[in-house]
Amino acid sequence: MTTEKENKPSLRPVDYTREIGSTICDRRFNGETLSEICRDAAMPDKPTVMRWLAQHPKFRDEYVFTCELLVDDLATEAVSIVDNADTECPNRIRGAKMVTVFRKHFERRRRLRLTIRHRSGYRLIRKIMARALRNRKKVS
Repeated sequence: MTTEKENKPSLRPVDYTREIGSTICDRRFNGETLSEICRDAAMPDKPTVMRWLAQHPKFRDEYVFTCELLVDDLATEAVSIVDNADTECPNRIRGAKMVTVFRKHFERRRRLRLTIRHRSGYRLIRKIMARALRNRKKVS
């Protein structure tokens, strides 16, 4: 006895193509997480993508390169946040002088933005390094 779900063919791709791999990397670079990409019915599920990363070195290299670019973007944003710290604080006119007003919530917000980028970049670097080590062990 089969159910309706068993008879229904899956529309998700299961065979790797270069086009799907590039689409995943492009969407990843544009800020989507792998989980968000895999929720799309036109994309493979996450275990399939993980299998592709293990089985297809060119896809893995492209994906790792995309992650490295994301880390670089996060680092650039962090530097920009620090460099533009003074411009986030409003200027006020007091008497005949222009005065920059420093408020605690501006500082807290700036620290939070830096912390988020630092943690995101650190997680990406750890993932990249872990994958590289696993793949070296598989090749050896």
